[in-house]
Amino acid sequence: MAKIGINQLCEGMIVEDTVTDLRGTILLQKGTVITHNGIKILKTWGILEISIDEQSAAVHSISQESHVDARIMMEAAAKAETLFQHADRNNIFVKELIRLATNRIAMSWTEGG
Repeated sequence: MAKIGINQLCEGMIVEDTVTDLRGTILLQKGTVITHNGIKILKTWGILEISIDEQSAAVHSISQESHVDARIMMEAAAKAETLFQHADRNNIFVKELIRLATNRIAMSWTEGG
């Protein structure tokens, strides 16, 4: 789980924990895909940061770095996850390997390889 400031949120990221206002009213459910409207709601209610699914944050980061469509990156991330399904995902080296594999898979798909 990664806490991220509202100004760093991007469409396509996934909410890790349900977001509520001070009275407990649910603003965004866990698992919600962030949209422009979702960001607007959070800003309107003065929410400063939320927990984002680490994989969706990493996929977005890689997508921005490599200029690859976010949908392709999500599919590549799913493929990379299956390749490392038996590895310890809490290990920082494994996380980096998954990130690199995701990027490599996505790039090969966009280059037609």
